[in-house]
Amino acid sequence: MEAIRLDNVSLIRRTQEEFSYDLKKTLLSFLEGKYRKPSKRCVLDNISLVIEAGEKVGIIGSNGSGKSTLLKVICNILEPTSGKVRVKGNIAPLIELGAGFDSDMSVMDNIILYGVMLGFAEQEMRRRVPEILEFAELEDYISVPVKALSSGMVARLGFAIATDIQPDILILDEVLSVGDESFKNKSKQRIEKFWQDHATILLVSHDLTFLQKSCERVIWLEKGRVKQIGDAEEIIRAYLESVNLAEPLTSQISPTQIEGSTSFDSDEEEISQESSEIFSSTGEIILPQSETVGGVIVSRMSLTNYDRQLINIVPFRSPFYVGIEYTVAAPIEKLQFGFYITDEQDRIILEPASHNWLPLTGKICELGDHCIYAKVPAPLLVPGRYYVFGIGVHEQGGVHEQGFGHHYSLLKRLLRFDLELTENEPSEWFGQEIVHPMIEWNLE
Repeated sequence: MEAIRLDNVSLIRRTQEEFSYDLKKTLLSFLEGKYRKPSKRCVLDNISLVIEAGEKVGIIGSNGSGKSTLLKVICNILEPTSGKVRVKGNIAPLIELGAGFDSDMSVMDNIILYGVMLGFAEQEMRRRVPEILEFAELEDYISVPVKALSSGMVARLGFAIATDIQPDILILDEVLSVGDESFKNKSKQRIEKFWQDHATILLVSHDLTFLQKSCERVIWLEKGRVKQIGDAEEIIRAYLESVNLAEPLTSQISPTQIEGSTSFDSDEEEISQESSEIFSSTGEIILPQSETVGGVIVSRMSLTNYDRQLINIVPFRSPFYVGIEYTVAAPIEKLQFGFYITDEQDRIILEPASHNWLPLTGKICELGDHCIYAKVPAPLLVPGRYYVFGIGVHEQGGVHEQGFGHHYSLLKRLLRFDLELTENEPSEWFGQEIVHPMIEWNLE
């Protein structure tokens, strides 16, 4: 049975830069000869798709591809310019932070109002208030107006309401990344319950690893059009390969550069933000292989603790490990790996390279499957959000007979993690530095 159906849906909007709601400004610009007729942009372009009841479908695409707009059209928040949208069943949308809340009303009143707007009786929603507050960890804020809550609290409240009322269709737009690690785990467990209850779920996320594990199908949007739709693993693999090919950031590195520097790419101190779309916050990511040639295939990267458990939160005084899984499929003579660790501004903090610790030859080049780990010591980084950014692989031999060749390079945000202090460590320790190694002081 169909839950959602779109037939030739398009949405055309005026560009914000050239359209003013201020009549005075419009008249003045006209009199000064500066007036420009507002241009229009096709945000959604002739989209047709069907989502069956009980399906779990992910939506991927670069920023500005129309993902959130598509969800708003399905939820009837936006009206399409042309085409038809049919939805069977009640929808609980979690699209924008605080959407649907009255900021001046209390938390309890907003819970009741939210449910009533979705068709639930007021008494039924009053009965659900305690369990919603418990899940959102907001028991002490029942009478507090929503405008007094932090953005994280508002996000937790919205998620708790939308998932507690058990709608026929649950629509989520990047909401699984809110809250601390404990709440993220609770959120994913509740989503898994929806999986088991055969609810229809439409999910937008940049966490492609989670989508690949959780969704049956994936819709890939590009410039407002459906580029591809189909099996989750196949579509995500094609998307990753397309992103990598569309932004060719590889560079040939000479043997002298390899031997004399830890850098595996250019001498730039900062990396462009435009290639930061495909990161995972689950501690692992499956890598595209379209650029792989020669004898080495790199398949997966991971972030783990000492026990090789996947993590995305690193305690300040705990080392962590970046794992690279690869296969040597043909004989090679030398091999090395490298990656960056960057901050939120894409500044390079570290440039680990394997040849600083491991030989370029021997076991690392043996035929078969391998996993190589880079240990990042602690304390080193200051508390904050970081990314394992990019991977470079260099080999000699096989197709690269004359010295090293840069045969695989993927410069993207790949793994996101947060480095946090423990409860007993004051944040006043840190000034303006971006690294905080343990420096030994002696008085002589």
